[in-house]
Order: sequence, then structure tokens, then C-alpha cells
Amino acid sequence: MIRTPTKSFAEALTERKLWGSAAAYLVIGFGLIEAAEIVVPRLLLPGRAVDVLLAALFFGFPIAMAWRWIVAGKSKPSTMNQAGPLVSFCSIAALCLWLGVRALKPTLTSSEETPGELPLVILMDSHHPARVYDEETRAVNATNADVLSDVLLDLPIRRQRESIGPDWHRDEEILQFNPDLVVIHYSGFRLEDGSGPRERLRLFISFFVEADTWFLIYSRAVESELRSNVDALLSDLEQTNPGLLGRVSVFGLLDYGPPSWRSPLTTNTMKLRVKEILGIL
Repeated sequence: MIRTPTKSFAEALTERKLWGSAAAYLVIGFGLIEAAEIVVPRLLLPGRAVDVLLAALFFGFPIAMAWRWIVAGKSKPSTMNQAGPLVSFCSIAALCLWLGVRALKPTLTSSEETPGELPLVILMDSHHPARVYDEETRAVNATNADVLSDVLLDLPIRRQRESIGPDWHRDEEILQFNPDLVVIHYSGFRLEDGSGPRERLRLFISFFVEADTWFLIYSRAVESELRSNVDALLSDLEQTNPGLLGRVSVFGLLDYGPPSWRSPLTTNTMKLRVKEILGIL
């Protein structure tokens, strides 16, 4: 009688190529997440679509690994203590279930901020190359908002990026997020050739006249000039909603060196401005 060889759990994992399958699943899965963060705003899909995709990635991982284990085991049978595979699968399944539920949490909870919740900062800018300040950022098809998200990474805040342009119309959805601060490019809504009025920015801010949201508007300009332009743009809103301009701050990059988000002088000053607005010590 031929006896099936006895193997350790680690040997069985290697023989059945579980390590490679797990790595391939995670690389492809998180690649899809990165792609979704770019594609979803451009297609004007709900932002929660990325949360659902991330949750599906976590929920599907233990299923995919269990399927691979069973299929590979049929072609390469071996005897082993079943406690190892069972405990490992249950642990991974429990962890993935928890991560999946956490990924869905922003969708399942109310948009109202709960006590102790970190402030939400929404970073808004266009993917159009003319709006991107740095060549390194353009080379990877990123936006100023992507760079700023990294700049603010160590602050105790929740960050959310939003791709905008002349056809963007998710004003109501952003309002429902009840953000504490919106950091937005002064020219983010403009046409591809840079022409057209900035009335679209005024319209967007008008959705928040009764909210507590602060705005930080940045541009490749001198700050005093940017302040004057923003005040003129929002003058009618200020007349009907006194105090609105008090919640609108500006950041002119030319006051802090070259108009680049790659300069530590600029980024450190920007981070300090965000901390001051949010009251972060």
C-alpha cells in the first residue's frame, strides 16, 4: 500500500503555491483600488464605490486562498495535522471580515460627525496637466491633491481626495460628507485651456453657506492678490451670508518661494496653515 507523504503545514503552503497566490491576489487587488481612486471621480460615481471594492477585496481573500488550498491539494495530496490549516484559515477569515467591515464603515454610518471623530479634510484639484504644479507629479498622472495628501499624512485628520474639472457636479455629495475643511485649487474648475470665469468655484462654495466648513483656496499667485480676487468672487455671498469670508482662507504659493509643492518651505507652511484652521496643536 502506498502511503501519502506527511508534510508540515509550512511545506504544504509552499508546495501548493499559496504564498505566490496570496501575493498575486493582493498586488492585483490593491492595484484595482488605486485605479478606482482615479477612475471613480472622473466617471462621477459615488465615492463609496471605492469602499465597497476594498471591502470585497478583504472578504474575497480567505475564499480565494481556501479554494487554492483545496484545488492544489487534490493534485498534491499529503497528510498533516489539520489543526494548523484550520486555525490559520479561521484567523485570516476573522481578520479579513473585520477589515472588510471597517472599509464599509464610512458608508454605513451617518454623515454627521460623531464625538471624538477626526476632522475630515477634502483635497480637490484637477487632473489636467496645466493645473499640476510639478513635473514629477505630472509624470505619474497625479494631481496637486495627491501631493498634499502625502504632505498632511502625519496630521490627526481624515483625508479624502476629489478630482474636479469643468464638468464636475458632486456638490451635494461633498456637502453631505460635512467636511471640516476643503482645500481647493483656485483654478480647479476651469476649462482645459485655462479660460472661463471662476463662477463654478463660487457656486460650489455657495452650497456651504449654512455649514461650518472652512475653505483653503490655493493658487500660483501672490497671497494678497489671491485674497483680493477671492473676496471679489464671493462678495455677493458675503452680503447675504455675513461671516462666510471669515471661513475662507487663501494660500498664495509665490509668497513662500517657487510655485511648487516639492519645496519644503511651501509644504511646511501649508501644513501649518491647515493645523491653524483646524485647531491642531
